[in-house]
Amino acid sequence: VLGMKLLRTSENPEYKYSLAFVGYGEESETAVIELTYNWGVDSYELGTAYGHIALSVDNAAEACERIRQNGGNVTREAGPVKG
Repeated sequence: VLGMKLLRTSENPEYKYSLAFVGYGEESETAVIELTYNWGVDSYELGTAYGHIALSVDNAAEACERIRQNGGNVTREAGPVKG
């Protein structure tokens, strides 16, 4: 619908989810949206279906600091994600 293409997928059996990465071009050159499918979940309540939009940056800690310096709110510090 939006003209994006499926760029790659990833399966995580241990945590029971699949990822699909979609975008308009190569991940190294354009923004990419990461979509998550949680296995065995067939419905969501309002507020439980949307997780986040992830952006790639060269240094996540520095990006968080720039966000704060410009008046933004960092809701999760830079660091690894489980799974």
